[in-house]
Amino acid sequence: MVENAVAEKDRDEIGTSKEENQFNFGAGKRQEVDPRWKHPKPFQYEEDGMVVTRTSVWSAPGCHEGCGVLVYSDKETGKFIKCEGDPDDPYNRGALCPRCLAFKQVEFHPDRILHPMRRVGERGSGQWERITWDEALETCYKEFRRISMTYGGDSIHCLRGTARDNQWQVGRMANTFGSPNEYGFLSGTACYLPRLSLMIMTYGGMLIADFSQFSALRYDDPEWVCPECTIVWGCNPTISNPDFFMGHWVTDAMKLGCKLISVEPRVTWLAAHADIHLQLRPGTDTGLALGMIKVIIDEDLYDHDFVERWTYGFDELAERARELSLDQVEAMTWVPKEKIVAAARLFATSKPANVVWGLAVDMQSQGTPCAAAIAALWTITGNLDVPGGMCYTASPMGVDQPSAGAWGIYDLINEEMQKKRVGWKEFPMYRYGLTQAMPDMCLEYMEEGKVKGVWIQTSNGIACMSCETERWYQAMKKPEFIAAVDIFMTPTIQSCADIVMPVQTWAEKHSVRAHYYFLSAITGACAAEGEAKSDCEINRELAQYFDNDDEFNQAIGRPEGKQRTWPWATEDEVYDEIVSPSGFTFHELMEHGPVYQKYVYKKYEKGLMRPDGQPGFNTPTGRIEFYSTLFEKFGYDPLPYIEEPGIGPVTTPDLYEEYPLIMITGARTTSFFHSEHRQIPYLRQLTPDPWVQIHPRTAKDLNISEGDWVWIENHRGRCRQRARLTFEVHEKEIAAQHGWWFPEQDGAEPNLYGFRQSNINQLLANKPGTTGFGADLKCTLCKVYRCKEEEL
Repeated sequence: MVENAVAEKDRDEIGTSKEENQFNFGAGKRQEVDPRWKHPKPFQYEEDGMVVTRTSVWSAPGCHEGCGVLVYSDKETGKFIKCEGDPDDPYNRGALCPRCLAFKQVEFHPDRILHPMRRVGERGSGQWERITWDEALETCYKEFRRISMTYGGDSIHCLRGTARDNQWQVGRMANTFGSPNEYGFLSGTACYLPRLSLMIMTYGGMLIADFSQFSALRYDDPEWVCPECTIVWGCNPTISNPDFFMGHWVTDAMKLGCKLISVEPRVTWLAAHADIHLQLRPGTDTGLALGMIKVIIDEDLYDHDFVERWTYGFDELAERARELSLDQVEAMTWVPKEKIVAAARLFATSKPANVVWGLAVDMQSQGTPCAAAIAALWTITGNLDVPGGMCYTASPMGVDQPSAGAWGIYDLINEEMQKKRVGWKEFPMYRYGLTQAMPDMCLEYMEEGKVKGVWIQTSNGIACMSCETERWYQAMKKPEFIAAVDIFMTPTIQSCADIVMPVQTWAEKHSVRAHYYFLSAITGACAAEGEAKSDCEINRELAQYFDNDDEFNQAIGRPEGKQRTWPWATEDEVYDEIVSPSGFTFHELMEHGPVYQKYVYKKYEKGLMRPDGQPGFNTPTGRIEFYSTLFEKFGYDPLPYIEEPGIGPVTTPDLYEEYPLIMITGARTTSFFHSEHRQIPYLRQLTPDPWVQIHPRTAKDLNISEGDWVWIENHRGRCRQRARLTFEVHEKEIAAQHGWWFPEQDGAEPNLYGFRQSNINQLLANKPGTTGFGADLKCTLCKVYRCKEEEL
């Protein structure tokens, strides 16, 4: 069943169409609402003299989850009073994290940006003056128009933070300017993209572990089956939930009898309670996965029927795995081979089984082959799109709210401009999944003066995502004009922005959560503070200037009939357009509550995975591709392969002598989401200072005590964090937090809220993997030593 072959196609013509980009398969196709559930309460009602409004938390601020929340507001003024978890929402069932519970301190924070402002001093001086919205938007229009008309739309770069409800808006804003260049600051886009593009190219869609979240009935749905075994691979979901996955679902399943395998360098709570803990050396995940594949194939534990009927390249995968000996895998990963064998047997003999995976897969230079190897584990065991297995996440109710950033790129800018997306030619995998520019190349473009204008929407890049932070900081000084949208002043805004505009919080604005398996409304529940507007309204109002500029649209070659990029009179009309495939209007969606469609398992047997309606998968061969025909065409290894981290005990032994500790970055707490919330008193009480975890025996050798301020240093730079002594980490490793800055400090140059003091990214490189995806962010080297008194 080899069809839709890519062998005859030119490399640079592959991945250029919307049809090939299967971020949300099923988009545009109306689905039947699951009739078994509807929210039992109206979206708004009165209780104890307060107005209660049902909504969803996504941004800003927020996280990846979209939990159901009840907002209580004053009946007379509309002011926010409190929020509580919605016990009737199937997703979080009333549970809330500290960030939601502390939200009142966000809403009424004295440092919140409440009015548009213009810089009046030098960049970085911290001098601003209040202006009107008309002045702010007209300035942005004139500057971005001038830049686009003078240098070309591709010289404008639109930057945003992690994927939430406003990500698609940033992409469409770029297209409005005539630019294809929208992205985040992160090297190798090493946050879900290595896994995402791998799945889209070789599986024809995204997959996620099935813990009953596809159904509003949850664990009571008779079609759902609790997994017999799950692997939690490279994440700590009880602290940091993966994308749209609540970590406590794993513990729920454990209570129902599910066995747990933990693949994790640290002894997290889940690792300590796992049936098998594979405590691997950071950055050796691919070797471990191939070792497990070897055991499963050698012991004939794989699903012959599924492999033979539905996969392509199994023999080549088997040969690649057999090239390894388990002794080699043990030496490479530091995991005893007996444990590898036991884990492989447990996973392969459990029906069903699944994998909950996290950022550690992406945050290594071999993120793409690593994802391929792990995905092969659930595939060769026949756990694909079955209850309790790994299931495809269709566009909910046919709604394609493209957090992929693609809502506009295929029709608002011409094909010639699409191909000016930075990295489009050099890294063809960037044409799949999130249609964004390649960050490492964009940094070089900015340093070379090729980037003339920048739009930043809720992204604190130099304090959160930018590796080699000083390079980004200096590069961001070069564009001629920079505008920013955010809730609070940040080091990024203070260092480089010319105009800043206030955005509404999730409790104040309307929006849509349309990801994975359910569709819900974000409902403006309370009065907006100051002059803040929603992300969507800011984008819509600015776009009107360009939509009414015929000369501009003609000059940039806007496709015929697409001169009006935001043709809606209100933001609610935008959301009506977005949710229209569902059959709901936005206000009907508000009334209904989260909408679940009836989930269909084994879609590949029913012709639901392919545009032509035939059985199989939307891949070049119509099968799951262990041997990727697209990778081969692009000049990459078509099979999973092992590659040591760029800096480590094996690759750079001389550096290892000087920097003898392996550094895991991005250790999470429940207090913060990335670089957000550092100014919120309740949350800073929980985590007042940045901490680095060190093994007690290692700390003793280094004369470090609990709570000491220590320097974390390597050949790229250093930063300081407080020592937290714990047996959770290996003696040869440390785990440090990311995203730290200090809003209580001076925001002007040279301090910029102290963004350099504890910024772990100063020790990391902008150096992506071969495919352009992945970077060694959780597996580099360092040394640790106490700060001197005069350095504090």
